[in-house]
Amino acid sequence: MKISEIYTKLDRRCVIAIRQRSGIFSIMARMEDRIPAYPFTEEDKTYIRLFFPKTGKRNPVMSSLLSREDVIEKRSYYSIIERINNVEGMRIIAKLLETPSVTLNNTYLFKDELYVDFRFHRNKLHEVNDLLSEVVSDSHNFRIVKLTVPGNLKDRMEAMHNQTPLAVVKYSIPILEDNALLKYIVANDPGTVAEIEGRSLSEKGIKVLLYTTKPIVHEGVEVISKEDNVYESYVYDKSLARGRRMENEAGIPRTAFYLTLEGDRLYDTTFVPAAEADEYIAIMIDSLTVDYGPHPLLEYYSKLEKGVWEWI
Repeated sequence: MKISEIYTKLDRRCVIAIRQRSGIFSIMARMEDRIPAYPFTEEDKTYIRLFFPKTGKRNPVMSSLLSREDVIEKRSYYSIIERINNVEGMRIIAKLLETPSVTLNNTYLFKDELYVDFRFHRNKLHEVNDLLSEVVSDSHNFRIVKLTVPGNLKDRMEAMHNQTPLAVVKYSIPILEDNALLKYIVANDPGTVAEIEGRSLSEKGIKVLLYTTKPIVHEGVEVISKEDNVYESYVYDKSLARGRRMENEAGIPRTAFYLTLEGDRLYDTTFVPAAEADEYIAIMIDSLTVDYGPHPLLEYYSKLEKGVWEWI
């Protein structure tokens, strides 16, 4: 199965906006630009990394923000990490990331509102509604912007590429003998595609959505939809978790992660900003060679162009 074929299996799209009132967010309320953001969780704390493109227009507010000592400078942008201290906002983001089938499409800050754009399967509509109803009726800091159906992966990526040029990086590593889930998939359904929600690092590991060609039964795998062959599991892998943590620390935004299997190798396909792709490659290779002898192989690396969609 191709990556591009599984995108609409999660057939609901929701966008919510959460107002943040303190710290950097009160300053951001005076800006008119939409600022790319990357929320992530570590050790039960929720953070947000904001990205300020160097090509953007400077104004007094932005100049003030970029004068902070903790600003990280990259080739194409500056970034700042801010802890989300709004307890309600932190709770809703954390619960969304843990809700079965939910995966983030995009997040950005506009004025003092954090917009969270996510997909999920229709079978989990009740769970998502229950979660949203906890805050939507009695909170002035939370609103539902839209609840619709998603478009396809190509349109989403190309829209983002038009704002910030993207690259696609694909590398492979051997499947370890002690990885029971991957060994099971190789033996029973090697056409499976996994989508990683890499922003959520918890004690359970990293959330993985499995899109299969037939039903699977394995310990720790939750059924999302037997009809559409969609499943969910948490995978704890030291090298994978280390890589995601190192990328968070380095401030590299990633817009989508996918895993596929071919023979005895695991393939990781990730979309990243083109200007930061070489740093992403270096981090992943470094993180994957710390504990294990076999080196990862860089299989594909290209800016997002027409030919990419022939193999994704």
